[in-house]
Amino acid sequence: PYDTRFFEQRVDHASPAANATWRQRYLISEAHWGGPGSPILFYTGNEGPITGFWAACGFVTEVLAPRLGALVVFAEQRFYGESLPFGRIGSFSPAALALLTAEQVLADYALLLTSLKAQLHAAESRVVAFGGSFGGTLATLFRAKYPHVVVGALAASAPLGYYSPTYWKERGVDELTWFRTVERVYTEAKEGCYETLVRAVHLANATARSDGRAAAAAFGLCSPPEDADAFVFWVTEALESMPQIDYQDAGSPVNATCEAVRRELQGAELLAALAAVTRRYYGVATDACLPQTSARNLQVAGGTPGDGPAPASSWGYQSCSETLHPFSIPPGSWRPYRFSLPALTALCRQYYNVTPDLHRLERWSGGYAIAGKDSGHSNIIWSNGRRDPWH
Repeated sequence: PYDTRFFEQRVDHASPAANATWRQRYLISEAHWGGPGSPILFYTGNEGPITGFWAACGFVTEVLAPRLGALVVFAEQRFYGESLPFGRIGSFSPAALALLTAEQVLADYALLLTSLKAQLHAAESRVVAFGGSFGGTLATLFRAKYPHVVVGALAASAPLGYYSPTYWKERGVDELTWFRTVERVYTEAKEGCYETLVRAVHLANATARSDGRAAAAAFGLCSPPEDADAFVFWVTEALESMPQIDYQDAGSPVNATCEAVRRELQGAELLAALAAVTRRYYGVATDACLPQTSARNLQVAGGTPGDGPAPASSWGYQSCSETLHPFSIPPGSWRPYRFSLPALTALCRQYYNVTPDLHRLERWSGGYAIAGKDSGHSNIIWSNGRRDPWH
């Protein structure tokens, strides 16, 4: 459905003297394009391989592109997928990751688009940006910062407000908002589902600590989990992630989970049901044993809800530098987590010698103020599904 191409991109847009380049991957489809003058639909790639985002964006590729006669371009974010400025070994050092910022990412996209339009003799083709989740934040900022490059943006579930804590109180947002959405989604999917999942996780936790072989047998691990906490956090990571990808055309993983982990189940049956939905989320084949080293989440305390600081990781670095979410989990859930800026600052300094700044993106972009009537911004659509905790 698309061609894979690479663009010779600048390593550092902020330094006129820096001439180093790297190969940025992008996907392109001219299948429906009406040629120069017809529109360009541009996906602002976010934290992951760009091929996965193409597969999840049928509204752009299958609905809008043929309707508008549009060229479709999906750009991969620097330091993700195959777009590694310093290769697979050198791209994850603190010095290299210092070039991973929203400013650099948007400058990548602006240079790619302007060069591509020149190559295709498409100077008159207008560009609309699209993005989901953090990609929605990038689409918003792309329109706000480069209005001469993109004429509009559709930002789906863009968590721009989560990076704007100054306005949280007046917007009815607090440290529990993200997780309360997760809780509500399971509760609305089926009565008693959330409470049953909490009970199931507590059972998995107890089993991993008292009888590792039983936990391994239930979850299809090749050997007992060596770190019970990391194993349980692997399970809860799946449960916290499902509402974020609860696409109805994908069979609604939330609904499927609530149908499988039924309230009347107890003991081994409850454990088996939790194991089945966890393995399904991670795409583990039903007949394959999973190495216990693959069934673990090593982030401290399971990580900040929505993912947070982690070593030698692109998103782990971004979480330390500009996207740290001050989220907590309410008491009585499947895992305890209370946000602590001092504790996470210590981790970020240990991992990357970086001090988190919760207001960085807000200062640079305006945060909630982008939507204000006096902001001067236009042609930005924010969409949000009620099941997605990112908004």
